[in-house]
Amino acid sequence: MDSLHLTYDEVVNEIPYRNLIIMQKDKQHEVYGDMVKTISGKDMAKRRNKK
Repeated sequence: MDSLHLTYDEVVNEIPYRNLIIMQKDKQHEVYGDMVKTISGKDMAKRRNKK
């Protein structure tokens, strides 16, 4: 549970085991790559017609 930055007391006494498993699966991670931009259907059609 070191990756979640929790104390021993929180892990053993406070947080239920099921919640700990969910927290471990949903842990935040770094994202790589370019940001995806949303484009409308009209813009896509214009781009296609230009080719």
